[in-house]
Amino acid sequence: MIQEVKKLVKDSKKIVCIMCQEAMTECDGGVDLWSPDNFYRIEKEYGKSPEEMLSAGELTARKVYFYDFYKKEVIKSFPKPGSAYTAMKKMQDSGILSEIISFNIFGLEYRAGLRNIIELSGNVYDNYCPLCKKRYPVEYLIESKGIPLCEECKAAIRPNIRLHSEKVQNDLYTQAVLACRNADMILVVGGNLSGSKMRYCTGHYNGDRLVVIHKEPHYTDKFADYVICDSPKNVLPVLAEGV
Repeated sequence: MIQEVKKLVKDSKKIVCIMCQEAMTECDGGVDLWSPDNFYRIEKEYGKSPEEMLSAGELTARKVYFYDFYKKEVIKSFPKPGSAYTAMKKMQDSGILSEIISFNIFGLEYRAGLRNIIELSGNVYDNYCPLCKKRYPVEYLIESKGIPLCEECKAAIRPNIRLHSEKVQNDLYTQAVLACRNADMILVVGGNLSGSKMRYCTGHYNGDRLVVIHKEPHYTDKFADYVICDSPKNVLPVLAEGV
């Protein structure tokens, strides 16, 4: 299967990569808050699930608890782009990878030197005051005591990430849909075809080269044209050979 997909990659001219959670967690420093062990630990320690702690409601009603969790669990370490991202850079430099749709919040694509990135979930490096719109680096949040406040108006600074229960911005959705519609190949990396956002994006693809790359089989694999059950860090370098 991987050799067949490798030939298709080489023959494609407008590939779109959709980067999901698994691609991030296998990078050096990546942490999966939704792994069974972490999920159980977080519920036991904080009394809520990761989704609840990273929700818009938590930020609005319980800012102290939100930022305590965010600083201890989310931005305590920053994953570094691994071999999968190096392979994507090779594809893009060769002219066959047109756009990347990212669901990760750590800006791995930018840090790998990639271009034409559609970040559906934002990234942790961008933070802003909701009142005066002043921007702050992530280091400002890390070094703050308790709730990070704006230096100008003393409002709580907001991480520019999509929190649970928040919708994806319409303009970003439109960009993602157009990218998928115009693609001649889609690589879903480190995820599956479940979830409304994934279905909405890939549902506009009209080709026959929808490839899913993830470690474990999933019931939605039947909707893909090709499925490779292996780690993205192992697969993408092979697919990028010879491009």
